[in-house]
Amino acid sequence: MRRKTKKRGLATPDLTPLIDVVFLLLIFFMLVTTFSKYSSFKIELPKSNINSVTTEDIPEIIIDEKGEYYFRYGKNSEKIELNDFENRLKGAKEVLITADKKLSYEKVVDVIGKLKNIGIDKVELNLDD
Repeated sequence: MRRKTKKRGLATPDLTPLIDVVFLLLIFFMLVTTFSKYSSFKIELPKSNINSVTTEDIPEIIIDEKGEYYFRYGKNSEKIELNDFENRLKGAKEVLITADKKLSYEKVVDVIGKLKNIGIDKVELNLDD
């Protein structure tokens, strides 16, 4: 006589107690660990002997929203033409260009091209509202 055997399914363990233990361990380590040692570290930065240059020492070309050019050196400013740049910027090595944001890029590129032709390679751009 043959016995009938039931097929057993795979036994799956209950993971709920394991998860509880993992969370308890996580909370324990979070409470015990000190983070103050790792919150900061010392960096020795190199010393510099370069003096800072203020923008008052640099000649500035201002282009307003109408496309008109103004030249400012220090506190004095006056309206000039594109052809007058060479006379005004003799001996200058660096120039600051301040342009209106609504202005077309063509005007700014024209000024940069004119400055390159004069021999000024350092140009700093500043866009005004």
